Formats: sequence, C-alpha cells, structure tokens
Amino acid sequence: MNIERCFKNEKNKMLKTLLNIPENIVISIGPTGCLNVLYNEAIKENKLANLYTFPISEIDMVSANHIEKLEKYIVKIISENFEKIKSIIIYLTCADLILASDFSFLMEKIKKDYGIILKILERGPIAKRKITPEKRLEKLLVELEYELKNTLKIRDKKISDFKIEIQHIVPPITSDYSGACSVLYGENILKILISPNGCKTPVAYDEIRNIDHSLQYCTSLNELEIVTGEIKGLKENIKEIISQNQKIEFIAIISTVVPQIIGMDLESIVENIEETLDIPCVSINTNSFENYYSGISLTLNSLANKFMLENKKIKNTVNIIGYSPLTFGKIEKLEELFSLIKSLDLNILTVFSDNLSLEKIKNSTSAELNLVLSYEGLALAKYMEKEFSIPYVIINVVSKYGIENTENILKNYFYKIDNSFEKLEKKDKLDDRKVMIIASPFMAINIAASLRKDFSLANILALSLIKESRKFKKIEYLEFLNIVNTEDDLKEKIKEYKPDILISDPVYKNLVNEKVTFIPLLHYGYSTRLYLELDYEYCGKKAYEYFKKFI
Repeated sequence: MNIERCFKNEKNKMLKTLLNIPENIVISIGPTGCLNVLYNEAIKENKLANLYTFPISEIDMVSANHIEKLEKYIVKIISENFEKIKSIIIYLTCADLILASDFSFLMEKIKKDYGIILKILERGPIAKRKITPEKRLEKLLVELEYELKNTLKIRDKKISDFKIEIQHIVPPITSDYSGACSVLYGENILKILISPNGCKTPVAYDEIRNIDHSLQYCTSLNELEIVTGEIKGLKENIKEIISQNQKIEFIAIISTVVPQIIGMDLESIVENIEETLDIPCVSINTNSFENYYSGISLTLNSLANKFMLENKKIKNTVNIIGYSPLTFGKIEKLEELFSLIKSLDLNILTVFSDNLSLEKIKNSTSAELNLVLSYEGLALAKYMEKEFSIPYVIINVVSKYGIENTENILKNYFYKIDNSFEKLEKKDKLDDRKVMIIASPFMAINIAASLRKDFSLANILALSLIKESRKFKKIEYLEFLNIVNTEDDLKEKIKEYKPDILISDPVYKNLVNEKVTFIPLLHYGYSTRLYLELDYEYCGKKAYEYFKKFI
C-alpha cells in the first residue's frame, strides 16, 4: 500500500468525455463525498444540463434501496427529457463496487419500457485496477454506439408527478471527511484519509485555501486490504513522512466510505500507530455519506475528547468555536469580529478551527467564555460547558446589527455594561419586499435578524438545504429556520414564496428569474472553488455597506 499526498491540481478526466456524448445524460450516484467534484467539472465545461447527481444515504446504500429509488428518478428524468436524449450513463462509485450492486434488471427495464439505453460506468481506483479508465470508457462507447443503432425510442408513458432526491442545478453538499480535513488544515497535523485513493480528489476541490500548505495524505488500499481490513505498510509510510516533517504534532486517521462499509477497525490501527511511533494519534470516524457540518462537529469533539484537560481560567479570554472556510470563507472575512474583541481588551485563546495546534487545543480550556459562530461548533461548546464549566453564547456577526449585538453581549458578560443599541437607523415605513436567504443554518437565521434591524425588511424567509439526517437536530436558536431536504423542495418553496430578493451562493441563482435582485453570499460547502474570485461580505459594517448596495 502507498500513501499519496493530496494536491490542488487533482482532476476528473473521464467526465469531460461523458458530458460531451450527444443526446446523453450522466447520473452520478454515491455518497455525497464522491459527487461534488463532478458538478464542478460540469460547470467548467458548461455541461451542467447533462449531469444529475444522486447523493445516497448510508442506509439506502447498504440495503440496496437506492436502486429502487433510482428507477423512479430515471423515469422522471426521461419524461422531462424524452425528446432530447437517447441514452443515460450511470456513473458508479466505490461503494456500489464493493457491495456488488446489480443494475442489470434496471438496464433491461428502462430499455424495454422507453427504448432508452442505460449503461453503467464504474469509476474510482477500485474500478481502475480491473481495467484502465481509458479502456473502460472506450469499451462503453463502442457498446453504446452499437445499441443505439439497434434500438428505437418508445414514447414515454404518462407518470404521476413526484419529488426526487436527485440534484441537477444545485451541487451536492461537501462531505463529512472534507469537513474534518478543513478543521485540521495545516502543516503541523498529519492527516491521512483511509481510502482506495479516490477520496483525495474531493478534498483537493473542497479546500479553498492552498492544500499544498496542508499535510494531507490519502492511502491507496488494495483489494486484499479491503477484504481483510488490514493495512500493510501504513506505519512505515507514516514514519517516513514524520522524518521529513519535524513540525508534526499529531496524526489524524480519517475514515471514508470504504472503511465504513467493510467495518475496518480504525481505532485499533490508531492505537497501534500511537504506541509504536510514540506520537499522539486520533481517529475521525467519518463515512462520506454525511455532510461537512457533521464532519466538523465530529472532528472538534474527537479533538476535545483526546486532548483537552482542565486548566485554570484566564481572565478576559474567549474561544471562537465553529469557524470553517466551508461556511465563512477565508478567516480575513471575520476581521471586524477580531478587532472588536481586541478593542474590548479581551484575548482570543483558540479559534476552532484556524491554525490549530496541540497547545491551542489544550489552552482553550482556560477561556472564560466560548463564542459560537455556527451549528457545527455547538456540540463542542456544550461539551466544554459540561466538562470544563465554560459557558457559551451564540453570536451573530452579520452586518451592523450583528456586530453591535455581539459587542453588547461581550460588554455585558465581561464588564456588566448593558448598552442599548436600538440607535441603529430605523425607517418610518417597513420594507415589504420579500427576501429569501439560502445559507448554512446559523448564517441564514443571523442574516434574517440583521436585515430586519438594519434595513427594516419585514418579509424574510430563512432556508437551509440539508438532507434529513439523524445527526442534525433543530434547536431553539433555529426556530424560524426552514429546512428543505431536496432540490425539488427548494424549487417549490421559491415558487410559493416568490421572492423579490435572493441572498445565496451563486449555485442557486438559476432557480429564480432575472427580475429577482440577487445578492451573492458564498457558501463554499456547496460551490467549493467555483467562485473564489467573487467579492462579498457578511461581517460587520463592511457587510452593511455590501447589502446596502443591493437593497
């Protein structure tokens, strides 16, 4: 087994060819961690119309229920595109290959009922070991050409309208293991994804900072290691990496879809590495099926359980919990928050997570107060409150209202000063335009609160697109948040609400008409590196001026 470093120039070379096949649609299915890359490539090639993605839950994958769902979704896609297509290619991932999912009946049924050719193309490193990607694609194209010549389309049957979980306009959300890698970004933490090798590409896409400056590696599990669950040569590879990187403080072994499906015992592997190499090592039990919110929360709690100890409290100190570039962009966007804290003679001990180190993790328990920025930071804040008696407060940093509200909270907590900030400008008349916000949970709620105060906007609908998961629990702070589970649900909400203003990542822009005022608010957990050059603001007075330009 080899370990390879993840670099920023990773690309999916096969998809370009697939997207350019005439009268064809590609449906990529698998865990969410395997799909976002394909959306990025389709956007770059201006071929998004030809790509659909189907993020599958772990339960559906293991039970093979996803094949039954896929049949229904294919039927609906055919009914909407019957005149435009002659074939559909199902693009599989490692999960279906390991579970030996059988699509043969589905292929025959679609051909018989609609005269549409359905082909299966395996992708990923496991498929690559059977036959090279080039040969595999060449074989598929030859077969497809032959079948198209000998098949006539059958007029599509009338089908009842129903919602589907497939995404077409909006990309799948970034995965839990990308969230974990984002938390641990840096050259002092060795991160190793346990995977047949394919998971290194999504991590490179999902990291908006320079991944070359993060010590990020991925294994290349072979068939025997996948069957037995034993990884040969891992310790030796790690030892070699450590010898070349003296700054490494600890190692994170991060799970992906393959270890989850085969039940690999990563805890034992971690214990063995730690004992043999005499360096701290932590296991991050991600699975590729969950979203990045879950991965960040899980990673923060894993670090807390492993490294945090009771410390004497240091006066006038805080931690910031829940920062991630996937939600908030680069750390510089929060400069007004940092300036505010400094102006109040307060010190930040640790930002979870920016430039983390063992020292910062351990010192964090000396803080008097934790400031929570996001839903993904909430579990750690609750853990630290329970274990180390550090209270937490959820803060809003959006626009003038948010940053001034945060100032009031800090003054009240540390200096018992209760400033009223109702001095914010108020208009004589409420603005009755309809505003829709699509963002991460706390961000959506915070923007809504700030717009009401700063611009007297009365009609605001705050939304988050999150697939239902046992790991997402709605809390009181999110009482007025609307959760939508699918792209179809989101389209329906937009149709019902008819917004005048949409505040969201550009990936949602095509869901509304051109008359709607669009205010870009990047959410890298969806769009990753697509709009890195786009200027936007959300924090403090800069954000107030930014929103004012549009409103």
